[in-house]
Amino acid sequence: MVLRLARRLAVSRTIDLGYGVSVSHRPFCYADLCEAKATAHRLARESLPAARAFDAALHDDEDLGPEHEEALRGQAAQHLVKLLLLRFGDRWEGIEAEDGRPAPLTAETLDAFLDLFPGVASTLHISLESPWVELEMEGNVSAPSPHTATAEA
Repeated sequence: MVLRLARRLAVSRTIDLGYGVSVSHRPFCYADLCEAKATAHRLARESLPAARAFDAALHDDEDLGPEHEEALRGQAAQHLVKLLLLRFGDRWEGIEAEDGRPAPLTAETLDAFLDLFPGVASTLHISLESPWVELEMEGNVSAPSPHTATAEA
């Protein structure tokens, strides 16, 4: 008999960011995450600073230094957070506009929030991806085939 942990990945979640700020999002599936990652990576390549973009066009990927890959990874992570929250975000709490009213969850307010609090982007990135990362790490947990030989201990 094979047992697995029951996972409810396709559920709405609320991510607590501290200081009374939280973000809620609707469920999204693994395919949605993969598509958003691909889009984020494409956007990261397109939005690299001019000097880095020129170096990337001038050299082969293997000849670029680790700082190029790090810049690309950071840009892609921020784009992924923004894409997922704008596509699936329901609301956020604890963020106010200048007039004191609750700020809407829009591209502009999200950009301003991430610029003001850059550390939050990594927290959001980890929190949005963590259920899927755990599932990927689990790998193939099916039972061994009865028709294959296994080493005896």
